[in-house]
Amino acid sequence: MKSTSNIEKAKVILCNHALALVNGDFNYASDKKGIIPLMEFIERDIMRGGSIVDKVVGRAAAFLMLYGGVKEVHAVVISEGACEVFDKFNLPYSYDKKVSYISNRMNDGQCPMEEAVIGIDVPEVAYEVLKQKLNNI
Repeated sequence: MKSTSNIEKAKVILCNHALALVNGDFNYASDKKGIIPLMEFIERDIMRGGSIVDKVVGRAAAFLMLYGGVKEVHAVVISEGACEVFDKFNLPYSYDKKVSYISNRMNDGQCPMEEAVIGIDVPEVAYEVLKQKLNNI
């Protein structure tokens, strides 16, 4: 994917944050971990049509970005599962580094959110599964 001006703008914002969203004149950055900022963006309905740059994008984040309606994504690190999701739904994306999967915070296994959506192929279903998983933590 060729970088757009919104992706470039979001990359600049990302320098000091974990995730950056540019949507028209609206810029948002978050330092929260995991998928929480994406869930907040969905609740506020601010992703639709926006461009996201995220430090780590796994399969769970990919589904949430699709569900939220982003138009493009750049990841510093992306999982193979996230690439599969973006490819299946034709969402333009780019990345700096691809890994087999996103590790959990202890680095001794797979991220539990990425594990939660293995075998799921529908963004709406993934959103509900992830919402429930967060509520149970």
